[in-house]
Amino acid sequence: MHYLRGLRRLGRRLLSPGRGHLPWFLYHAAYRRGLTGVPMDAMRGERVLTWLLDEGWLRERRVLVPRPASLENLLRVHAPGYLRSLEDPEVVGRILGLRVNPEEARAALAMQRLASGGTIQAVRLALRTGGVAFHLGGGFHHAGPARGTGFCLLNDVAVAIRRIRARGFDEPILVVDLDLHDGNGTRTVFADDPTVHTFSLHNQHWDEPDAVADTSIAFGAGIEDGPYLELLRRELPPVVAAHRPGLTVYVAGVDAGADDGYGDGRLTRSALLERDRFVTDTVGSPLAVVLAGGYGASAWRATARYAAWLATGSVEEPPDDLRVALERADRRWDRVGAKPPAPATHDPFQWTLEPGDLSAAGAPDSAPTLLLGRYDVHAVRKDLERFGIFAHLRNRGYPDPEVELQAATGLGPVVRVWGEAERTHLLVELRLELDRGTLVDHPMLRVEWLLLQDPRASFTEARPPLPGQEHPGLGGLADVVAWLVTLCRGLALDGILFRTAHWHVAALARRHLRFVSREDAERFGRVAEAMRGRSLAEAAAELERGSSSADVGTGAALAWDDMLLVIPVGSGLAGRTWPSPPGPEDANLPR
Repeated sequence: MHYLRGLRRLGRRLLSPGRGHLPWFLYHAAYRRGLTGVPMDAMRGERVLTWLLDEGWLRERRVLVPRPASLENLLRVHAPGYLRSLEDPEVVGRILGLRVNPEEARAALAMQRLASGGTIQAVRLALRTGGVAFHLGGGFHHAGPARGTGFCLLNDVAVAIRRIRARGFDEPILVVDLDLHDGNGTRTVFADDPTVHTFSLHNQHWDEPDAVADTSIAFGAGIEDGPYLELLRRELPPVVAAHRPGLTVYVAGVDAGADDGYGDGRLTRSALLERDRFVTDTVGSPLAVVLAGGYGASAWRATARYAAWLATGSVEEPPDDLRVALERADRRWDRVGAKPPAPATHDPFQWTLEPGDLSAAGAPDSAPTLLLGRYDVHAVRKDLERFGIFAHLRNRGYPDPEVELQAATGLGPVVRVWGEAERTHLLVELRLELDRGTLVDHPMLRVEWLLLQDPRASFTEARPPLPGQEHPGLGGLADVVAWLVTLCRGLALDGILFRTAHWHVAALARRHLRFVSREDAERFGRVAEAMRGRSLAEAAAELERGSSSADVGTGAALAWDDMLLVIPVGSGLAGRTWPSPPGPEDANLPR
């Protein structure tokens, strides 16, 4: 398996058309900390790197680790009084739009100072190589000389530009800012500087555009592919021709995407990549790219497509989150200068396994025990941190998650993760057992119960409750499953068994799990056919209350019974053939 993967990587490197200058990447493990309560995917950059490295499009030596910006460089942009004010958690909290404690405020400031150093290094690298340097961080473009806003404490783009100016670089500089939100802070910093042209297309102005070298266009909410790309093609080339930049900094936010969890843009995935390609080809190099905005499950995918095109010259489609999480578990991140954990994200691959009323039958309070006979509470906590699960919880607004490990009963040992030490908000509940009888001669890890929920969140019209849900889903399941896979490997087990109590669980998990029995696979296919055209919530609700639709195979009224699904892990199941529902892989599944 690993031998074939290595051959595939070698082939990709040899056959890749490339782009003349392979990009350099900058990333730091501290970026995984994110900003507590800010809905940005803190693992976005890491997931991009995982994919690029695994496919062999990028080598570890082309990934560099940023250093924090010096105070001297920060003072080139920000007023001393403003920097001193950032020592006050209330000031930082107002800028982030959150209530933060002193430790969280310090962590947020340290992370953005590190990002400022990363953008400095990206700019230096682009100039030194004459190519492309991609900083998988940064883009805090709202911060001005004496104020911060919109999650932005420090303006890393402005700091990097002022720094190279101080080091003697005197050619014109262009900032192309295509984050959904106005690059107002960068524009303010360079309002009186004709050598730095700030080009920003955004949904609305954050302040009155007033700069000597600026293109600032607000296109409104709900913009779609055609008008957006037409606007970009019309406005950017004349600026490049007139300004003739010796360096371009591209603020490549992806929050204008239709699937972004925070923005009001309507751009498709293909349009975002077309945008990135057009900017890159139009401005030429040297080019420094920064991450900027992107919220929710799909942000990393848009960035990954652009990064893969830079590296290969071809359009590549990123894999699903579970595969990336599993690949990350196998990777030696310490060889890439940092040791990030697996990615954590709120994404469509979020299903819960809820067998009836198990939660009401919680394990009795007793002394903590070893999970699966091996892992104590400290080891579990370490794994949840290492796999990025805690980082995901922090991004959801739970800065200090608490782990509880209780002894086994007839329902199995239980791992609970609470949102705080007081154990008020239950976020994760997991019950596991060793299974040596379901698949003969194949020891398995059986998930008796898996709950991922966000008690502070609310259901919406777009995301109504699914059967069995008391609160909206928490997301991050791919990382939990990746952790369970490593537990299987550590215990020399052949796979993970899940029993689905609701049809929507099987529908959402279909791409990642396998049916154990042919009867279940065929029954699943018949239900999917009968539910054609319905949304996931509509189909789930109809099946839960007793469907009026008929089974196309038997003519009887549709009903749902538990099904057993498996993730093969060990070599013992490598040659097994798993039954599949009739029809294409994703045929007829509600969305």
